[in-house]
Amino acid sequence: MAKKQLAPEWFGEMRRLYGRCQFLAAGDVYDEAVESGASPAYEAQLLAARILLKRDENRAVAFLIRRPPKANAPRERAEWALLLGIGYARMRDFERADHHFEMVRGLARSPADKASLSYQLARRSMLAGELADARGHAGEMHCDHSLGARIKRELLESFIFSHEERYLECAESTIRALDLIGEHRAGYLEEWFHAVHNIAVLGRELPMPEAADVARAEVEADVEWPPDLAIQHFQALKAVGWSCALRGDLLGCFRYLRAAERTRPSPAFEAIVLLDRAYFARILGERNWACDEIEKAEVLFDRIDWNEAPGDERIGLLLMAEAIVDASPEKAHYFLARFNGLDKMRSPFALFAFDQRCEAYAAYCEGFVRLESGEGGAEEPLRKAWALFDRIGYDWRAGRTALRLAEATGKERWRHLAEDKLEQYPRSWLAREIVAQAAPSVPPVKLPRMQRTVLEMLCRKMTTAQIAQDLGLSQHTVRNHLKAVFRAYQVNNRAALVAEVASRGDVPIAAARPSQV
Repeated sequence: MAKKQLAPEWFGEMRRLYGRCQFLAAGDVYDEAVESGASPAYEAQLLAARILLKRDENRAVAFLIRRPPKANAPRERAEWALLLGIGYARMRDFERADHHFEMVRGLARSPADKASLSYQLARRSMLAGELADARGHAGEMHCDHSLGARIKRELLESFIFSHEERYLECAESTIRALDLIGEHRAGYLEEWFHAVHNIAVLGRELPMPEAADVARAEVEADVEWPPDLAIQHFQALKAVGWSCALRGDLLGCFRYLRAAERTRPSPAFEAIVLLDRAYFARILGERNWACDEIEKAEVLFDRIDWNEAPGDERIGLLLMAEAIVDASPEKAHYFLARFNGLDKMRSPFALFAFDQRCEAYAAYCEGFVRLESGEGGAEEPLRKAWALFDRIGYDWRAGRTALRLAEATGKERWRHLAEDKLEQYPRSWLAREIVAQAAPSVPPVKLPRMQRTVLEMLCRKMTTAQIAQDLGLSQHTVRNHLKAVFRAYQVNNRAALVAEVASRGDVPIAAARPSQV
């Protein structure tokens, strides 16, 4: 049976999906067409190879090797060699990559072709750690003055800055790329999606209000994010939520965290957003709410194979250790050990593939767990986290670490460093923590065991009758215990008591929900 000729309708659909960044769906169209007997033109085969490069460079290279172009088709041969060069570079086989890029150089004639080659040579140099060469290739892109080349050049600059850990310049380049895209977004969707993700994360980390403002505006754009970029969408929404919180807008923070939960790409990312909500619920004094979120996250943790988590989702292990340490130091250390037992992170995001954000946060969590559990050795990992955050310019994270070091060492120097780092975040919860640290400490209220038990049950919103039944006491006896607790905290009703206990932090999360751990 003879194969069918190229069907324009399916190839048109394939190109349309590719242009919408729906790469998996576009690849499915190609596969279904081939399975149904279609004989794709070489243009369709090259597009299929580009789609494979989005997911698996090994498969892409094998696909291309099996489908060499005709010798008398220089355009197709140039693109074939370029795609092979990209694939081999990502496989770190730079000798073969350079061989195919040289083939392209001999075939490239137009400024657009030369700029495209320079862009890929720069990406290859970054993968090899040759940043000076990458900058040189970025400069070569000036031969093409088209809008597409200018956008790619700005994004390339941002990638190079990120590899150099110059994140303020990285953010500025990303903003310039977004300005260039502007109203032409439909023609540069892939570039726009990645730029929005990058500026959202940078807007959260850096003391740069402009980056946070741009990220919020772009995330609010009426654009449907494709399933292929669900992780980037999730990360962008979550990052904007944290940026809101750092500005004192906790309502906006929870709104974006809810939006992030709706886009969750996997149970691991869902657990992360639940733990974020628990963090901010605690800041609001909503301990029961925080407990509920942690419980839900723990249920999800049982379904996650962390060894298969390639990128940022494994941060969930650190978040859980931080969230659960006051309830169970043993479990917190268990989650830290699980994180440290994983192999090196294989981040799917180019922007953060080489920075030390995760290393710094892991050190912070280790120090925090040691500090909160009352054991020694908190200062060393916290100092490591401080040095890393300070060097890469993540000021609020450095400031938060300095606050923990002030607790661990009792030295005013660390509180002053925290004040300096958090100066740009005057409405954040961390700024309020600085004020609280500077204020005279309120000694904890010491209660007899039974009064303490009654207090913890009251904080779980149990009634007098329920407390009496649980403890096997009369309601009269429970009321007497409650009166004694009221006197100890100098309040005269339950609502005031719960508020006072929450503000002092006298009842840990574990007490608010015993079944949590």
